Amino acid sequence: MKELTKNPTTTQLIHLIQQQNQLIQQQNALFQQLIEEQKSFDEDLLLPEEKILVKDLFHDEIRDGFVVTAQRKRLWNIQLNLVAEVARICEKHNIRWFAYGGTLLGAVRHKGFVPWDDDVDIVMFRPDYERFKKVVKTEIKEQYFVDAWYDYKLEDEEPDILQDKNCLQVVKHDQRRDHPKWWPFWPMIKIRDSRTTMIQWASRPHVHQGIWIDIFPLDPVPPFSDKQQAKIFETERELFLAMVNPEAARQKLAENMDLIITRDEFEKFLDSRHAQKAAFIDSFALENFSSSAEFFAQTRKYCLAKSPFNFQSKSYEKVIYLPFETMEIPAPDDYKDCLKRQYGVNWRKPVFYKSHTKIYSANISYKDYFEQVRFTK
Repeated sequence: MKELTKNPTTTQLIHLIQQQNQLIQQQNALFQQLIEEQKSFDEDLLLPEEKILVKDLFHDEIRDGFVVTAQRKRLWNIQLNLVAEVARICEKHNIRWFAYGGTLLGAVRHKGFVPWDDDVDIVMFRPDYERFKKVVKTEIKEQYFVDAWYDYKLEDEEPDILQDKNCLQVVKHDQRRDHPKWWPFWPMIKIRDSRTTMIQWASRPHVHQGIWIDIFPLDPVPPFSDKQQAKIFETERELFLAMVNPEAARQKLAENMDLIITRDEFEKFLDSRHAQKAAFIDSFALENFSSSAEFFAQTRKYCLAKSPFNFQSKSYEKVIYLPFETMEIPAPDDYKDCLKRQYGVNWRKPVFYKSHTKIYSANISYKDYFEQVRFTK
């Protein structure tokens, strides 16, 4: 071996290899520098206080045959920052919450978002939901907005100086007439980022349309073990219907419909403002909340659905944590039964569904968007 290294040709070869290694090291260092510069440039796009919660945030990728763009990942990242804020508040106040719907499906099947999904769904049992309502507005960070169904007013309602200071959202005449099933006619809270855009209703520039996540209450639904519970549910059902069709409700009242509340209470409900109706329904649901074998997360939709599905309360007896992108989120212990009931026995098989919107931005506010659209018209 020593004789071989004394050969001039071998010495030159070793020298060339060393030079090549040095060039490779220099090249790698340059690539690393470029990567860091690109990373720094990308991170400049983040909003103040926005944390990176989605892997490879600034790069497109293919997931289950679907192209997930960096733009969609930014949408997801804003939503996960909203989830982190909800989790912080819930942990501080000992409030239980669970992933629900497509979010639970994504956690179990994809360990993150369903590739074509564009929202986050959370559920809380009614008592936890009402406790969350009490603290969220004082606890939430300044850049976030609590979009609650009880903070809206109908366009034809007379101004109420005391009440309307928080009622910045308006339900237009044509919505109540043409789209009575639209938000905000059912119990729900949306947490939104005011610095962003996610246009679900292009014809409604008067309402907040920043990127959002949804929070639903879990309420008991049929079948019930006793007649009193059934009567409570039927009363809730009539209250929901009365919100969007008070004329039909007055007709039923004239026919002496059987309710838990008195005739005078129901007439007062019909004559009250939208925000008061929403507050009454939430209060009624909390006061009459009871242990039941089955629950549902969108009670008003349940009341109107032809073939609703239920969740078993025993599925939620324990909380487990599932990986979701770079986070872990709480889920019902028997998540398989929940997914089977909502999506059918083939819930493991990916099925494409349309996103809520094609118009969204993590860096442009919805106000700026609507102002630009108005100006260009």
